[in-house]
Amino acid sequence: MREVETLIVGGGPAGSSCAWELRRRGRKCLILERQALPKFKLCAGWITPAVLRALDIDRRSYPYGMLELRRIRVRLGRSRWSWTFPAEQYSIRRIEFDNWLLERAGAEVVAHAAREIVRDGLDYVVDGRFRCRYLVGAGGTSCPVKRAFFGGERGRLILTQEAEWEAAAPGSVCTLFYPFAGPAGYGWFVPKAGAVNVGFGGEASQFGGNIKAHWPAFCGLLLERGLLSSPPPAPRSHPYYVGSRGGEVRRLNAFIVGDAAGLATADLGEGIGAAVESGLAAARAIAGSGVYARGDIPRRSLGGLPGRLMERFVGA
Repeated sequence: MREVETLIVGGGPAGSSCAWELRRRGRKCLILERQALPKFKLCAGWITPAVLRALDIDRRSYPYGMLELRRIRVRLGRSRWSWTFPAEQYSIRRIEFDNWLLERAGAEVVAHAAREIVRDGLDYVVDGRFRCRYLVGAGGTSCPVKRAFFGGERGRLILTQEAEWEAAAPGSVCTLFYPFAGPAGYGWFVPKAGAVNVGFGGEASQFGGNIKAHWPAFCGLLLERGLLSSPPPAPRSHPYYVGSRGGEVRRLNAFIVGDAAGLATADLGEGIGAAVESGLAAARAIAGSGVYARGDIPRRSLGGLPGRLMERFVGA
């Protein structure tokens, strides 16, 4: 049986950030990742300056495309009313960013889909093959660590329909539609370096079990507003949960981070920043230099009035 001090289940931004911080502090860890790498991840790919600071990333040295979003345009639903404000945000492609973070973390990665996780005294055993003192669940919405030790209510289910395809970057303005497809729905148009991501989403209950029915209207809106010159590719779904702010993220020496803990932000439903912050916080707690609590993870991606206004459409 393989033994290690910390076992991280999941090699996305939350797991990579945790591993990176542990290794900086001289602690050993192992990452279990069930999917072949690099892996395509459908995501708006919005990251904040706080993410770059937290991971000590100089964006000039990032080897792939990272587009600075200098302005955000917010449209009032499907109307022509809008307002634009300056911003300092960035967009990336997850197939590039996630793999780069994992390589940068420098931890060993083992291809394995964790299934059975049990406590054995003070340790945790995964599938009879791996033993650890500290266990970090970074496996996303369906994380097996979450299922094994943090059962119960997962939070509010958020559904999305979105598409991403390679294209020349159409400027550096991100457009958001609030609301769209219901009182708590939202839509987005996010340009990237060499790609575009578009989509809409919101709480599952508002779509009446048929979120796909809104896709043609959304495509028509993008074409009408001149954001696209031709219809986007067929969409895919991306479900995730936004947890309550009081939910547990640590039980004994087991932790859940990122989407496993339902930590997407309340204003944009953005999960990368929360994944990074929670992964770092869990690592600091394991190293004995901090306390990991849900309330310590930033609630909003945007500061000030924009963040507070947008929270009412996505709000956790």
